[in-house]
Amino acid sequence: MPITINDIFKSMDGSLNNPKLEEFFNKTKEAAETVGQMSAERLELGRKKVECLDAKAKLSKMYERFGKLQYSLYVGENVDDNEIAEVADNIAVLKNRIEEFTADIEEAKATFNESMAAVAKKTKDAFGAEKDFESEDVEVVEAQSVDVETQE
Repeated sequence: MPITINDIFKSMDGSLNNPKLEEFFNKTKEAAETVGQMSAERLELGRKKVECLDAKAKLSKMYERFGKLQYSLYVGENVDDNEIAEVADNIAVLKNRIEEFTADIEEAKATFNESMAAVAKKTKDAFGAEKDFESEDVEVVEAQSVDVETQE
């Protein structure tokens, strides 16, 4: 016979139906969901940072290639003007992408920080407002061992 939650918590039925306890669990669940959503936002921010670093690495390589082409021209080697123009265009595109990524990252950081502050305040308000429990609101119960295999 499979074990159910009721088998494990039979002696606590009255305690589990406590409205204050249920409210506490709901607030905790809301806070956990918010933190999960914020983790996803933070992951997206990390992804944007990686893309920005990748664009910066590509830009560095384009500058290196452009410099080699310019040096080749300087020493009198034959260099295709279209190749120089293509590299210069790639540099411009990468610089624009880096600016966009940087703006997105700064915006995401600001949004994340605002969200964190709001969650901290909401959590403090939710859990701090009801810390004055009366002694009759909370019942401490000693744990009892239950032999699940013999219980039917």
